[in-house]
Amino acid sequence: MRATITGAAEYNRAAAHAAWPSLCDRTLDFRHPDLTKLLELWRSEASESGIPQRKVMSPRLLKTFLRDVALYERVAGDGGERRYRVRLMGTAFAQIQGDLTGKYLDEALAAEFLPRWYAALDATLGAGAPLRFLARGDTNHMNFLVGEYFSAPLLADNGEMDLVLAAGRFSGDSPWDEVEAETRRILGLN
Repeated sequence: MRATITGAAEYNRAAAHAAWPSLCDRTLDFRHPDLTKLLELWRSEASESGIPQRKVMSPRLLKTFLRDVALYERVAGDGGERRYRVRLMGTAFAQIQGDLTGKYLDEALAAEFLPRWYAALDATLGAGAPLRFLARGDTNHMNFLVGEYFSAPLLADNGEMDLVLAAGRFSGDSPWDEVEAETRRILGLN
């Protein structure tokens, strides 16, 4: 079973060790205004626990973001190991990542990408708070794009924190090496 990543700092250590083209930024300094708006919406709908319930973050509420979002659910596999199922993937997100709606990540992605995806989702649930990720778009042959991602936990109907709401915006304006260098400098990770 893969080790569980519990937050941004641990994610960044794992990314550096495994040479993933990805960083986690807990400052939530989003460059894309729509991701900032989604963060504000997430915060405004947070329950007493500080985390919104899935049923509150409905398609109607997320209407302006739906094409850019994905919803992941952590479930227990047959042997008790954790797995992630994609409950929803918006059309714009799917164009970049591939449409994974209804699929388990371990069945839909190449094995080389699984540790990074699991780590990002684990970090979000482990932090119990929104995170910002930057990553090169390696899946679906889109490695010329860099994604900025909003990732935040949601409470399931049973009160368990086992859902992750994600949204991504992608650009080919700057190569990953430049984005990584600037982000490392800003976060003091050099």
